[in-house]
Amino acid sequence: MKQTLLALGAALVLAACAGTGAPPLVSQPQGEFRFLIDPRTGSTPAADPAVDRKFEAAWRYFLAGDDAEARKRLDALLAKDPSYLPAALAAAAVDIRHGELDTALAIVQRLEDRMPDYTAARIYEGEIAVAQHRLQAAYDIYRTLAQRPNAPAAVTERLKMIQDRLFEELFAQAQGAPDDQAVVLLREALTLNPGAANARILLASRLISQKAYEDARQALDPVINSAEAGKPEVQEALAEIEVGRGQYQQAMTRYDRLSRQTHDPRYARRLEQIKEVWNEANLPPQYQQAIGSEAIDRSDFAVLMYWTLNSVRFAQDLGSPPIAIDIEGVPGRDEMIRAMALGLYDVDPVTRRVSPNRLITAAALERLSARLLTLRGADCARGLPGDRVLQACGITDPVATLPPDSPVTGRTAEAMLEQIEKVLPK
Repeated sequence: MKQTLLALGAALVLAACAGTGAPPLVSQPQGEFRFLIDPRTGSTPAADPAVDRKFEAAWRYFLAGDDAEARKRLDALLAKDPSYLPAALAAAAVDIRHGELDTALAIVQRLEDRMPDYTAARIYEGEIAVAQHRLQAAYDIYRTLAQRPNAPAAVTERLKMIQDRLFEELFAQAQGAPDDQAVVLLREALTLNPGAANARILLASRLISQKAYEDARQALDPVINSAEAGKPEVQEALAEIEVGRGQYQQAMTRYDRLSRQTHDPRYARRLEQIKEVWNEANLPPQYQQAIGSEAIDRSDFAVLMYWTLNSVRFAQDLGSPPIAIDIEGVPGRDEMIRAMALGLYDVDPVTRRVSPNRLITAAALERLSARLLTLRGADCARGLPGDRVLQACGITDPVATLPPDSPVTGRTAEAMLEQIEKVLPK
């Protein structure tokens, strides 16, 4: 009986409390809404303490998640005292929670017009920006708030969250953006998180693609002095910077180490490419001129042939070349003489000219390449007419799709000669 009476008494007390409309106990919203701080923060206190008490009750209902009761009480409060800013801002909080962001923003901006230093209103504007996925605007708002003296503790916490999210957003955008856009995005991201190694590595990679080697090195400097320095992607970036600076031997050493440590075939391939570049860089000026030409002549082709084909450069027991009167002063004079000695170029018996400045066309490149394979004893060329030699030797003709009279670049001719080198006798 005693327990029954106690239970009945408790029920009567609860019923009495419910009848008085007592607001719920103070609670804290969860998730993103926890940053909707008390609207009275930074506002001028109400002249009438009763107004503040009524607002306190309405705000408790909001915190408890009872938006309908909160809205009813706020509307009643604003009807009696439209100038009480916290009540209007609390109404905006209800709108925010219901996704009515434009309505809430209009309220917030109106309140800020009336009270520019209204801390809670400024925070709400930042929360609306977050909800609208305008992270940069939210970051700017919270960064300004954090610089105010006595800023609420929640401001620092929220600023860090937004900063991290904005960084991730910029970093993700940069990964799929063209190089120039990616550089801008990554630089902006690094202002938010200067210690982000992955962003620095990606920035360096994009700058290397733009041949901005010094900027790339500067971007990597903090990573080089960290535990991330040994990462393959960091070492790869450093190697590419060294290539860009012309430090080929350092780059080759770095790629050789990467290849042995990781067994990644990419690094071995890149090492071979750099060796070729290094070899080219150490070749004489006439080779540099020929390889860079957009329309090579016979002299250029002789130079490329001499420095690419071992069987030409180290050929033994060659006969005396015919005399040509038009090769004096030609940059590739010695290489022209070797080409004539091999029988690749004929000298006109009447004029004694070999025409070193005659342009090499697509048709001439095919003809000279087939003749070269035959003259230097390629097994695949034995007994075949010239028009069948390239195919028989498995040479992919780089000018096959060009009109016969098209000019030939130095790189194109070099590509043909590199294939020829692979099938000639060693």
